[in-house]
This record gives sequence, structure tokens and C-alpha cells, in this order.
Amino acid sequence: MFKEWVSCLFVFILIILLEMRIKMIGILMAILTGFFIALQSVTNAAIGSGVSTWTTAMITQAVGATGALIIYLFSKKSHVNGFKKVKPLYLFGGSFGAIVVASSVIAVTLVGATVAISLTLIAQLGTVVIIEALGVFDVRKQPIAGMQWIGLTLMMIGVVFISL
Repeated sequence: MFKEWVSCLFVFILIILLEMRIKMIGILMAILTGFFIALQSVTNAAIGSGVSTWTTAMITQAVGATGALIIYLFSKKSHVNGFKKVKPLYLFGGSFGAIVVASSVIAVTLVGATVAISLTLIAQLGTVVIIEALGVFDVRKQPIAGMQWIGLTLMMIGVVFISL
């Protein structure tokens, strides 16, 4: 009886550790994403000072697509067949990248990197809260909690302090 209890406890602990590991990978990936978004905004603004905004967007998208293609070619996880399951509307998601690059070039140039990234973050969070509330783009519908509004409001106040 004791051995069975210890075995069950061991399995339970392994499951918890595995879930923590998966969440930790997600957390690290989110931090890495934020790091690279900040770097991309600053480097895009530097490129944009030498060429036009849309040329910057084109260069950035082409370099990004080339990098993704190289990683894809060396990746062992190729799910080309799953491509058929993707709704055609979602295939235009990549075109948002050109708008992101162009608008970040202009924003960083006009208001500076810190304020531009802060406002970008607030816009991202506000948009995803609304997307989740409405359940669009096949995202699981979740009601907007009061604490989410408070968090967004505090972030907006923070941007005011950052920009002083």
C-alpha cells in the first residue's frame, strides 16, 4: 500500500514538473519575443533613416522570410499537409508584419523607442483582450475581467510617466 502511494505521488510530481516545464518554456519564449520585438523596432528605425518606410518593411519581411525558410528547411517538424486546414483569411496574417514594421519605424522615429514600444505593448494587450472577449480568429472566448481593465489602465499611466 505504501509503495503504491509513493508511486502515485511520484507520478503526480512528474506531471506537475512537466506542466511547469511547458509553462516555463512558454514564459521564456514570450520574454524572447518581447526582446526581439524591441530590437526589431529599433533596427527598423535605423534602416528607415536611410531608406523609405515601405522599403524598410520590404527588406525586413524579405530577410525574415529567408530566415524562416532556412529554419524550416533544417527543421524536422514539417507540417505542410496541415496547411490545407488553415482558413484562407488567416493566410493574410503575414501581411500584418509589413504594417507592423512600417508603423514601428514611424513611431520610433517620432516618439522614441521607449514610448513606441510601451504604446505597442498596450495596444497588443488591449487588442488581444478584445479578441478573447469576442472569441474571434478561433480563439477561445473569455470574458473581460475587471482586473484586466485595471492592468491596462495602470500600463497607460506608466506610459505617461515614461514619456515625461
